[in-house]
Amino acid sequence: MLSIQMLPAREGDAIWVRWGEKCSPYQMLIDMGTEDVGKVLRQKISALPEAQRIFEAIVVTHIDADHIGGLLSFFVDSEKPPGVSVNDFWFNGYLHLDGRRSSSTLEKLGAVQAERLTNWLISQPWNTLLDGGSICRREGEPLKVIELAGGMRVTILGPTVQRLKELKPDWDKEIRIATQKKEQARSASGLEPMGANLSLELPSAQSLKKLAKQKPLQDTRTANGSSIVLLLEYDDKRILLAGDAFAKDLVEAVTHFSPNLPLQLAAFKVPHHCSRGNISEQLIATINCQNWLISTDGSRHKHPDDEGIASILHYGKYSPVNLLFNVSSKYNSKWSNSEWQARFNYSTAYGSDENGYSLDL
Repeated sequence: MLSIQMLPAREGDAIWVRWGEKCSPYQMLIDMGTEDVGKVLRQKISALPEAQRIFEAIVVTHIDADHIGGLLSFFVDSEKPPGVSVNDFWFNGYLHLDGRRSSSTLEKLGAVQAERLTNWLISQPWNTLLDGGSICRREGEPLKVIELAGGMRVTILGPTVQRLKELKPDWDKEIRIATQKKEQARSASGLEPMGANLSLELPSAQSLKKLAKQKPLQDTRTANGSSIVLLLEYDDKRILLAGDAFAKDLVEAVTHFSPNLPLQLAAFKVPHHCSRGNISEQLIATINCQNWLISTDGSRHKHPDDEGIASILHYGKYSPVNLLFNVSSKYNSKWSNSEWQARFNYSTAYGSDENGYSLDL
């Protein structure tokens, strides 16, 4: 059994992966959405039989409120629920931004670095499967592979050491935004305004091609570039989880892993909620995938972008394509159009507001 569940996570990600025996699976979480989402997750996990409250790993891909917030409300700001056990937390803190290989003893952290999550993680199993060091891809070195219990193989495809270093000057600002109690609107400096249109006309393949070929500004936000990117392999199936990574970096990582492109995937959690700044023709050309996972309710940034979806449909090698959304929203519901599905050879599926969407592979 291999299952990936995209939980309702507001504008963010909360990805629950289970494998092994259905009655007693191994499991991991990749991000936990906003702080409100973490409170809901707390209730869901506390309701499980105690034997099913054990996690092989919980991953925080990067310091964004819609990825990191749930872990703060679940673990950092509350008592751990009874029976919940996590064998390892994966997160690149400030001390990892130089790409250090290990940190068996943590340095004394200054005011800038002494934020809520780091202070809590110091007393937890933190990157222990990497000897306490950075979770990253090192140029010129073999990719790091982690074998989790139950036969799950995890390959680290990102970030690069360079992306971690680029985050360092912005850490103070980004961590304050990501760990504040109250969410606030944040401008994405350097990016054009994001967001899907509520109405869209696609009368022909030519119109889809025109939309896909629009050239938006690429994402350059250092926090997104520092995203942990994981390739999961279990029972001859591969899942790529891209966080909010840059398209260029994903192309380099996939090519490094699989020089004989395209890489065959059972599912791909697309970067940055299918933002047009993180999807490219080159990225789509590196993989062959039927199931495209998109996690967002469209709040704040109106994702997924129409150009991102059009690129998947126009450039994708697999046919038919499945567009799988964790929840239905006014920004993604247009893609359920049956005429478009017949014209462009794809299908859609939407999860519930309570449980999101589950893909059983």
